[in-house]
Amino acid sequence: MDPTTAAMIAVGLAAASEIIALSPLRSNSIIQIIMEVLLKVFPKK
Repeated sequence: MDPTTAAMIAVGLAAASEIIALSPLRSNSIIQIIMEVLLKVFPKK
């Protein structure tokens, strides 16, 4: 992965994080959304 691609991914993640923070959704971070999805896909036994 070249530096340009890494920079574009970082900017995209930062933008997504800011959009999520401003949205009226219950969750407020990318990590929290990922964790919710993973817990729904792989529920605890």
